[in-house]
Amino acid sequence: MKLGDMEGPAAIRALDQNIPCRKWASIFKQNLDTSGTPFWKNNMESLAGNMRKFNPDVADWSESYGLWPGQTLAIFAAHSRWVHLATNTLPFYNVFPRLQGQFPQQINTHADSLEGPMTHWMHEDPEGDSWRLSQRMWRWLRWHDGANVLLADKSEAGWYYLSDRGVDPNTGTTQGEYSPEHVHHNYLYTDEYEKSRQNRGKDGANQGQFLPVG
Repeated sequence: MKLGDMEGPAAIRALDQNIPCRKWASIFKQNLDTSGTPFWKNNMESLAGNMRKFNPDVADWSESYGLWPGQTLAIFAAHSRWVHLATNTLPFYNVFPRLQGQFPQQINTHADSLEGPMTHWMHEDPEGDSWRLSQRMWRWLRWHDGANVLLADKSEAGWYYLSDRGVDPNTGTTQGEYSPEHVHHNYLYTDEYEKSRQNRGKDGANQGQFLPVG
């Protein structure tokens, strides 16, 4: 579709006529500026050119994206036309290596009973099920977001010593400064950190406070 050959209303009609999925048509129209001569507000030409490649980059989960070595939760739409659990699980491991071996706990589908292409947008449709999805994500974030990858979840914070990376020149330690209380992690959603210190009777480090060297 060559935008320079048509006016705004004609461009909108062309999108409605050529894109059968109403959700995709809405997404394209949101990225189209029709205040004057129509033009794309995103890099649509580059995306279109990439999709004409034999192996498009935008449609491939590749290690070229870089690795996320932290904890991860992957939730698929049960009946999406575009992202399928069966065909995307192994490519996911190229980018999120800690998902390997975590099926079905941390890589799974949402709402197996819900059908239809619109369930690809899990946070929107069906509207009545978005609350359950948000609660599922919230529970995972509460116990895993910011937790060290060597811990099962935030409830283990403070019970295991995890050395920092680097070298402390004052003590000569190869593992860096000792920080057994893990103050560099995010414990916004749980009080397990404080409870751990209290149960062990430990005087741990607070934010901005450092224990004596050595």
